[in-house]
Amino acid sequence: MRFIETWIGRISAALASLVLLAMMLQIVVDVFMRSFLGAGFPATADLVSRYYMVAISFLPLALTELHRRHIEATIFTDRLRGRARQAVGYLGFAVALAVFVPMTWGTAREALTQTARGAYVEVGTTVFPTWPSYWILPLSFGLICVVLAFRLIGLATGRFELSAHDPLEDLQSDAGETH
Repeated sequence: MRFIETWIGRISAALASLVLLAMMLQIVVDVFMRSFLGAGFPATADLVSRYYMVAISFLPLALTELHRRHIEATIFTDRLRGRARQAVGYLGFAVALAVFVPMTWGTAREALTQTARGAYVEVGTTVFPTWPSYWILPLSFGLICVVLAFRLIGLATGRFELSAHDPLEDLQSDAGETH
């Protein structure tokens, strides 16, 4: 399980990083072309809005959960111990999974529909295919479903511990600061 989680995190981070780099490069090229050649890179706005921003926003979902960086309101649960804390953990992961599974299913169905249609937009005189961008969401939601399922299994087997943690302390210790 740990091996798969590690690879999910690496793949998510690598893909999101590559997309971010590609977006930055394309925008720089577009600005350069507009400034010096009088015309920008074709379909930059469509690529940024339909591909890059969607990928940057959703691909890291699983990685965020792997590092426990999602927003947690723990004011009441930090004082819980033992079975009570575990029950809250089960409930939280189960509810999240109950939300993400239908989202994965629904976005996958939409991606199949758009792929079959060969969805595209017309940008000037160019036809720009948009159907591949519809696969970003089911991929992202599917990865977080796998992570959430592993969290539930980890809680059941004792391999995942729900302990109170302060993300700021984690960030400070990663940066080499000590208190």
